[in-house]
Amino acid sequence: MTSTILHYHRGRVALHAILEGLRVRPGDEVVVQAYTCAAVVEPLLRLGVTPVYADIDPDSFGPDPDAIAAAVTGRTRAVIVQHTFGVPAPVEEIDVDVPVIEDCAHVTPGLIDTSRSAAAFYSFEWGKPVVAGIGGTAVVHDAELATAMRANHHRYTAPPSRRELMIGAEYAAYRASERAGIVHRLRALYRRLAGMGLVVGSYAPDPRASPEYGWRMSCGTRRRLTARITAGRAELHRRRQIADAYEIEFQRLMPGVPLRFPVLVGDKAGALRAAAEAGVELGDWFATPVHPLSGPDLAAAGYTAGSCPNAEWAAAHVVTLPVRSTTRPPDVGRAADLLNEFRAVDAHA
Repeated sequence: MTSTILHYHRGRVALHAILEGLRVRPGDEVVVQAYTCAAVVEPLLRLGVTPVYADIDPDSFGPDPDAIAAAVTGRTRAVIVQHTFGVPAPVEEIDVDVPVIEDCAHVTPGLIDTSRSAAAFYSFEWGKPVVAGIGGTAVVHDAELATAMRANHHRYTAPPSRRELMIGAEYAAYRASERAGIVHRLRALYRRLAGMGLVVGSYAPDPRASPEYGWRMSCGTRRRLTARITAGRAELHRRRQIADAYEIEFQRLMPGVPLRFPVLVGDKAGALRAAAEAGVELGDWFATPVHPLSGPDLAAAGYTAGSCPNAEWAAAHVVTLPVRSTTRPPDVGRAADLLNEFRAVDAHA
């Protein structure tokens, strides 16, 4: 099967383009799992689409095929299937009569066969398995959808020169901190600088009005992308070894090559504090059913509290460990020693 590959400013912009190509309209519904990122829901809200949240499989933290099927109605125009933490979702078990879109933001391109779906989208920002700079790609398998997206792609313009320069500077800083092994220690600084507008943040102040949805991938990201994907694929064996080491420590099997290794804890806030004090890298995502939204912002994203109990339980009890090729065996051991004090008793709600 021949696929069409189109590049956009971010992964969420690629998703937006896919939904437009499917002729999704205001008032339509799109099913998406809870325990996801606000970046996935943002394009739906921009299009006036109603996100319908399906609960997750409490063992894999990925989509529950039965929950997805139950969420489909006569107004559903697409289903987004998320490969959470880079663990392959059971796409073949999702039996629906609408197009399936695969969220591959946590996946190294080429690692998962997405040809069963209408399209897939990837992201190459910081924290992803392949980092090339801010940018996203759509891989389109449906011929009619590909035709529609190609016809619209000309209207996407280059980002402003200031944005290009910021992306290039951020990428250089990321590579330097990666080589020094201090990426996670700069996370708080990055968020502060993003709030000041000095670096390109993960979320726009007003996503519905963001000009990013009219931009294509930056020239620098596009220039680096092929080499970075090649390097990412070369690192897969080492990352699988790291995942194997975590599996031994935490007695939890993770198929594929995960981006992050999830661990259940009874006191998530306490575990995060202890890790910060000990200098152990520990991730909090997804901290809410639509990370990082809470309170009124979570409700504005269309999520109803209590509607997806497995997702809410996971948000309250899951922390994640890095599965990078540069992760060292002593790092795995230190993380295991620390988290064993916080391990949750129950697997799920």
